[in-house]
Amino acid sequence: MKKKKIQNIVLASIAVIIISGVVGYNYYIDQVKIKGFTFGNEIQQIQEELKKSQDEFLASEKMLKNEEIAKEEFLEIAEKHTAKMQELILRYDSLNPPEPFKASVDLLKLSTQTQLEAENLIISWAKTGNTDDLLRADAVFQEAFEYEMAGLSEFNAVKAGIKP
Repeated sequence: MKKKKIQNIVLASIAVIIISGVVGYNYYIDQVKIKGFTFGNEIQQIQEELKKSQDEFLASEKMLKNEEIAKEEFLEIAEKHTAKMQELILRYDSLNPPEPFKASVDLLKLSTQTQLEAENLIISWAKTGNTDDLLRADAVFQEAFEYEMAGLSEFNAVKAGIKP
């Protein structure tokens, strides 16, 4: 009788441990999903601001090439754009991504830094007239695009559960 009582207590203890483990694991997964959702929104906001700022910058570059704006006006726009890009780069550092997303954040930040490098070459061209800067800017933009695609691919793979 005493042996049966001990067996029941052991079985009940095991059941409690299993149930607690399952509940704890599900809670952890829910927290990761919530954190991932919040992080995803933050990343999306940075990417949207980045695209808007870059589109405006490239539009002003086109206007400069078409002589629709003066070099001084372009340089003022470029100065504001550069400050915005530096702010966006710093925002990547303030993100708190779940561990699986850290590689994608690093790649997206690297893409933004590389875009800024390309835009600085365009600014240099505007100041000096050296067309080699424009050729180099195109190559650096391609590099930035590749980093961005790799970052987005990494992000989506983790989000889809393909990568842990």
